[in-house]
Amino acid sequence: MRVLDKKEINLTPLLSIGQTIILILIFFISLANSGRLGKISSTKPTLVELQDGTSIRAIPIGEKERSNAAIMNFVGRTMMNLMSWNAVPKVSEETDPRKIKLDNGVPVGTGDKKLTTNAWEAGFALSEDFRASFLREIASLTPTDVFRGDTQSALLVRHISEPEKISEGNWRIKLVSTIVFFQKKDESGKGISFNKDIYIRAVDTPPLPNNPSRQLIAAYNARKAGMEIYKIQDLDLGR
Repeated sequence: MRVLDKKEINLTPLLSIGQTIILILIFFISLANSGRLGKISSTKPTLVELQDGTSIRAIPIGEKERSNAAIMNFVGRTMMNLMSWNAVPKVSEETDPRKIKLDNGVPVGTGDKKLTTNAWEAGFALSEDFRASFLREIASLTPTDVFRGDTQSALLVRHISEPEKISEGNWRIKLVSTIVFFQKKDESGKGISFNKDIYIRAVDTPPLPNNPSRQLIAAYNARKAGMEIYKIQDLDLGR
């Protein structure tokens, strides 16, 4: 007589259940790891090649997002190019003075009003519904003797605020600056206050087509930061 009645036990179902449980655990662990990797990869700098072949490291951001540093750099660079007028090209010591050619400028509107080429190119950073009127104002302020090389101007920025977000993809910056005019006969300079509220929004910048025109190249360079200025108004320093 046997104390224990020994019976054959079929282990196949138990093994199948165990394998299924292990596979489910592996699946959930993989999901958790992929989530962590996604978060890491979203903030890890990625090597990006620009259209001109230059490689830079970049961090992906939302379509309407721009960093404060990028916005401030865009506004500062654009306003300095718009308001600094100089028809004399940069030359080296080896340059023959007889071969120096002054900037003839770009006609704007009616009459004989002109912009320096540098200001005209920077104007593409302005929105289309704002650009023409503002460039005409700049042309009316630009002294005619700029194009003879007798007068130059420079925008001296004293303060540029951090961007204030108005809505998604829209910001406002306060600019406190002075436009200083220099003449050959008086290098001390004369200043005019230029204090403005500047409104910026995020835009898409399409790539350059093959064999682009001068206008397309200028527009691309002015807008490659993915932003445009759509309004400039007098700054209320009391606000």
